Amino acid sequence: MLKSYADIMNDISSNELYKRLLAYGLFTEKLPPIFSSEAFYAYCATLNKPFANKWRQYIYYESMRNINVPRPLGIPNPMAYQKLCQCLADNWDKLKAHFSSQTVNQEYKISRIHIRKLGKSNSLFSMNYSNWKTDRSPEPDLLIGSRYVVKADISTCFPSIYTHAIPWALIGKKHAKAYSGNKYQLEWYNQIDHLVQNCKNGETHGLLIGPHTSNLLAEVILIVIDKQLYDNGWRYIRNIDDYTCYVDTYEAGQKFLIELREELRNFDLSLNYKKTEIKELPVASAEQWVYKINTVSIMYRNGKLDFIGIRAYLDLAIELMQNNKRNAAILNYAIKILAKQELTSNAKEYYIKTIFHLCLIYPYLVPLLDKNVFEKFIDSNKQICNISQKIFKKGLDEKNYELICYALYFAIKYDFVISEVDPEEAINSNSCLFKLFVFLYFKKQDNNAAVKKMKAHAHELALNEDDFNRNWLFVYESLPKRELKDEWKPMKEAGVSFVKYP
Repeated sequence: MLKSYADIMNDISSNELYKRLLAYGLFTEKLPPIFSSEAFYAYCATLNKPFANKWRQYIYYESMRNINVPRPLGIPNPMAYQKLCQCLADNWDKLKAHFSSQTVNQEYKISRIHIRKLGKSNSLFSMNYSNWKTDRSPEPDLLIGSRYVVKADISTCFPSIYTHAIPWALIGKKHAKAYSGNKYQLEWYNQIDHLVQNCKNGETHGLLIGPHTSNLLAEVILIVIDKQLYDNGWRYIRNIDDYTCYVDTYEAGQKFLIELREELRNFDLSLNYKKTEIKELPVASAEQWVYKINTVSIMYRNGKLDFIGIRAYLDLAIELMQNNKRNAAILNYAIKILAKQELTSNAKEYYIKTIFHLCLIYPYLVPLLDKNVFEKFIDSNKQICNISQKIFKKGLDEKNYELICYALYFAIKYDFVISEVDPEEAINSNSCLFKLFVFLYFKKQDNNAAVKKMKAHAHELALNEDDFNRNWLFVYESLPKRELKDEWKPMKEAGVSFVKYP
């Protein structure tokens, strides 16, 4: 059954929203899969009084994108995040009414990626989720009568969102400005604005990329822009901040961009002109590389992919990547396809070595290794250890803390030693996650001297509230309850941890 935007939101109760955002939406899926806030969610249900309502620093983290450019991510302080989740849940009926009013009478669902129930997953958000039975694709209908397609996106969308724009979207800009200030601070829309700021230490610009609340709050604003453009006659789809509009003339394409730019300006957002283009139709309904890589004949021998076949497939994937602005998403796609195949012994050896080679060139691929290569094709931890050593060294050389964290995660999971791990390197870095993974690694190795060094550093960080909050995962997980204070101490006493050992 085809569902509207409002139908999908109405499927979520306020209790479900709270639980799923808090227990399964605090940590981005871009992190090594060692983190969970389920225990924290359960702990929050036992509290006799709410957490303090104040600004709090957050953990900064970078994740490599498919174009070898890092994306800034954030892990909010859990107390600040809980208060925001609670506020969103308390006002979920009002938010659902907003989603309904801004999308009513639209012939199709413009926004394609947003929070929703995800079948077997407890999370409410996934970048790669699609359900053709409920969503379908409006593009075949939008193509009819169109001669051009316009591609555009918002420049640094989440980091550019002004928190005051959330009330602007919810009740109108004029009304929101009239009802701002201390006199109206308890109004529900101002409370959301305020609690979003608390998650960024009082900053009014930018939503953290990573927490699922940010995906919900961005939609609060972007569907208002959608309604205006749709009511003006434009027919397009939007994938978060990426727009694809179908028009009959080149001039109409230019006009759409002008109107989109004006609507974005109403919320202090702007177009990314480097990614803006107008193309003449027809163009392939999917990326050309997807079509090409799916039509290649995979050569099997006795039901398995052989050496010749794996080499040809990887050569094609690499060639397509090179011809598409070195877009490593093509290699990502190929790795996931090959993970489903059975390989001959020669093919397996060639594949593992090639993927290890590519991962050191394109760090974006490293998060794929465990599930798609290690668990599927490698029987000996020695190979995992060897590539992890190289990944760790590359991370150190380039100060790529994501690589370092994944290498240490592999060492923890598969129980091997990385010879170059030095607590001083972590202590002298500005990376909370580097420090945490070094602490967890040495703890797993029963290296008491190194663990003691990391705990001493955590103690120093705990002396300053901002330093604590910028490193809360490391400090909280490494220090005993006697060295914690305020809201952290009773949480530690209750046995809450945000780390699940693999």
